[in-house]
Amino acid sequence: METIGRLLNMGKNNAAMNMAVDEAILLAQAEQPNPTLRFYGWTQPAFSFGYFQDIAAEVDIDACRADGIELVKRMTGGGTVVHGWELTYTFIFPRTDGEISVANVYQRIGQSIIQAFQKLGIPAQCYAGCPDTTETTENICLTNPAEHDVMSDNNKKLAGVSVRRNRHGIMFQGYISLDMPPPEILTRVSKDPDTQQMLREKSTAINNTDDRSITRKALIQAISETFNLGITFKSGKLLLAERKQAETLAKTKYATAVWNLG
Repeated sequence: METIGRLLNMGKNNAAMNMAVDEAILLAQAEQPNPTLRFYGWTQPAFSFGYFQDIAAEVDIDACRADGIELVKRMTGGGTVVHGWELTYTFIFPRTDGEISVANVYQRIGQSIIQAFQKLGIPAQCYAGCPDTTETTENICLTNPAEHDVMSDNNKKLAGVSVRRNRHGIMFQGYISLDMPPPEILTRVSKDPDTQQMLREKSTAINNTDDRSITRKALIQAISETFNLGITFKSGKLLLAERKQAETLAKTKYATAVWNLG
């Protein structure tokens, strides 16, 4: 039987609300199971950090705030992601008997994005190597690929994804580098000058060429057509209950120092 899911093509929100909406949809899987693919943007530059990161250890908080960069911790793992120049998406689905494995979902997401890129004439491949554990790598998503992440033809990371699950649902938060953040933003991603230089050298984006200008709308359309998880997505809206839950979570959790810096 065909599984029908919800496609949410949402606008921009602040960092706290973006994270809160994702959690609200995940929590809603307990009472109203509804596979959801959500695309969204950011009202101002932001860095999101994996659940196990220490934000104060990663960045100069005062300098980021002075530059108008929002800082928020995600529910999912992984490293620092720069927001404002990428396409951000979240895929959430309910837990079921016989559900596909997280590793399988990672693989399918990567393959789906590769197919979307092919539609748009963007050369890319999935990362299949193992990280060199003899080297110390910064916990920064832009330059630290994992298996099934999407890489450019010159072997730089273009897209990554991280996961969180509870008893009722599984959430994948992902990003696709569309445009390059300006150097002054990349400088704030780390306190360490060597890491800042590494970011400038190893970061890339889809439109980081003179002859390519892929729009956010075109990328969303391509991914919506290739997203291969056995679900047919139809355009929908955030439920009123989800929105109210998100507004509460944004104020009481994701905008607080207890969550982000505790």
